[in-house]
Amino acid sequence: MKLGIVADEIDRDFSKAVAVGKALGIERYEVRNLITGRIPMCDPAEIEAIERQSVEITAISPGLFKYIEDAAAFAREMAEVYPRAAELAHRWKLPGLIVFGFHKPGATEADPDAAADPPPQIVEWLAAAGARAASDGLLLMIEPEPICWCDTGRRTAALIQQSGAASLRINYDPGNVAWRENRDPIDEFDDAAAWIANVHIKDLRPLARGRAHPEWAPAGDGMIDYRAHFAALDRIGYRGPISLEPHMDGRPETIRRCKAAVEELRQRNRI
Repeated sequence: MKLGIVADEIDRDFSKAVAVGKALGIERYEVRNLITGRIPMCDPAEIEAIERQSVEITAISPGLFKYIEDAAAFAREMAEVYPRAAELAHRWKLPGLIVFGFHKPGATEADPDAAADPPPQIVEWLAAAGARAASDGLLLMIEPEPICWCDTGRRTAALIQQSGAASLRINYDPGNVAWRENRDPIDEFDDAAAWIANVHIKDLRPLARGRAHPEWAPAGDGMIDYRAHFAALDRIGYRGPISLEPHMDGRPETIRRCKAAVEELRQRNRI
């Protein structure tokens, strides 16, 4: 198992995140938010500082398309953010970028529901972004997010199929889907399986106070049967990155608990 962590789940100061992570035996990191901004729209000195660390970078998440609702905003991100993110992905020899599936108008974390199906331009934008990534030799790994049209693994897979873009994949994140649906989404694994290229791990307790007040937990302490998810990943031969994304407090003790929980679940799967 190639277990890593989203670095800013520990600290936005990458060097501090790595100091904590390495002490816990973590050598693999995704980069998302830094002190001066979200990668790559940050101070170049922070990127250079990352390159001085002796760790493996497995992915970057520039936040592309998470809050995009109209064609002008999509074009702007493709012109301003995407090229810098693509250049960095090549520089760090990454397979691609973690992105999102376009904001549902009016959707919030407390109320992510949308009354209608995705409008036609969502498929068109995915196809266009996918074609651009393909021309650059990169993948776009869409992370299901409750406030976006790509809000579940099943919906994301369907939109990828409709787009016809060969360069689109899924950043598999059952925790985000559980947040959207208040249940374990293991039933949609087979729909997403063919496109899984990256995995995020976090668990969630039942939403007793609603979506606006999620209570995140180490894997196995919430509603998600991670033994089943890991078994499913093993069944399809997944060997890519698996990254902790606890959404908790970032303390070393918390990160240790989250890491140990995953390792224990993986060990049980081998018994």
